[in-house]
Amino acid sequence: MAVSRRLLREQMRDEILDRLLKGVYPVGSRINEVRLAEEIGVSRTPLREALASLAQEGILDARPNRGYWVSALSEQEVRETYPIIAQLEVLALRLSDIDELAGAAPGLIALAEDMAASEDVRDVQRADDAWHANLLASCPNGRLREMIADTKRIVHRYEHAYLGDKDTVRESVEQHKRIATALGDKDLATATAELESNWKTSMHSLIERITGSPDGPPT
Repeated sequence: MAVSRRLLREQMRDEILDRLLKGVYPVGSRINEVRLAEEIGVSRTPLREALASLAQEGILDARPNRGYWVSALSEQEVRETYPIIAQLEVLALRLSDIDELAGAAPGLIALAEDMAASEDVRDVQRADDAWHANLLASCPNGRLREMIADTKRIVHRYEHAYLGDKDTVRESVEQHKRIATALGDKDLATATAELESNWKTSMHSLIERITGSPDGPPT
């Protein structure tokens, strides 16, 4: 029963995210729980659990006794969080066994190609998530992997905006391939430099989308 409830909550979360991507709920709008439960055909209990989960991730703004609103994208949050994720992932690579990283390289290249071939932004994001998960899979520090996952939840919604643009996806795919190629060559210095550059590129592109003006080239 607990498993079924958890799966239902996750399905509700995915459905709400899908509606956010389609613009059904613009930034700043209120989520009508009664109407949404009727449209989806579920009780309000799993729906509220899904909404609470999205609020914890920062995607929604929970207001006591008033409900949930769609949170605005924050330039400051991007500037503060993306460099942290970059450094945490770089640390995870440095703690990993280089032979295991080299062995994972072909699979990472294949996942990057899956990302390039995906047409739907949700499929692109799933491929990107899988790529980073496989990149860090050999890191022996479980607590570090948890920290990375927790921090990524904060900005996961931003990736929908970033990965919805074909040009930036194409650039990101090439960066992912360069990281994998360097790992295949056991060139950790190049791989970590490219990984940090990948996160900086994402950060600058997102800030440009949020502010409407160029943020300057990645450094």
